[in-house]
Amino acid sequence: MRLIPITVLAAVVAAVLAAPAGAETVTATGSLIMKDKYGTSEGWGRTLKLPAGGKVVRVMDGTYGFSILDAKGDAVADFLLPQEAVGLELAPGEYTLSPYVCARHRHHHVEVTVEY
Repeated sequence: MRLIPITVLAAVVAAVLAAPAGAETVTATGSLIMKDKYGTSEGWGRTLKLPAGGKVVRVMDGTYGFSILDAKGDAVADFLLPQEAVGLELAPGEYTLSPYVCARHRHHHVEVTVEY
C-alpha cells in the first residue's frame, strides 16, 4: 500500500530536479533628446549587462529604431523597425542602447529585455 505513494513522490521529485532552471532577464533603456536650438543632445539610460550570452525577448517603444552599442561604442546591431531586434543573440558583455529620433519628434526612448 505504501509503495504507490512513495513511487509517485519519487517521480515528482525526479521531474522537478530534471526541469531546466528558470532563465534570468535583464532590461536596458535608452533615451535621447535633440536640442536643435543649441545644437546639443542629451542621452541617458540603463546599460545592458550580460554575464552570459542572451537573446532579446522584448522591445518596448523604439518607434524610430535604435542601435545596440558595445562597451567600446561600436554598433553591434542597428534596427529601423525596433521589433526586428527580438531574437537577436548577444555575447556576454555590457551594451548601451542608442535610440533614433525623427526630424519632427526630437525625443525618443527604447527599452529592451534580454533573457540569458
